[in-house]
Amino acid sequence: MKTSDIQIGLRVRVINSDRNALVVSNPEYYTARTKLVRIKYENSTRYEYTTNHLIEALSLQEQYPALGGSYVTPEGNF
Repeated sequence: MKTSDIQIGLRVRVINSDRNALVVSNPEYYTARTKLVRIKYENSTRYEYTTNHLIEALSLQEQYPALGGSYVTPEGNF
């Protein structure tokens, strides 16, 4: 995923674990070609850094309304 497409609040799928996550910070410098992105897994208290190449944005329908989508967090999820 291009770093210019990454926004705070973007829902993404982590490719190597096949889990959904939320971007919680702007990309940080790692190498010239790779940036680190801090994410929070859905339904978990776990935060971690991953590289921008290991995440892909979910479809526009699955994004929060602030980013143009229509996703609403189900009751009981965090």
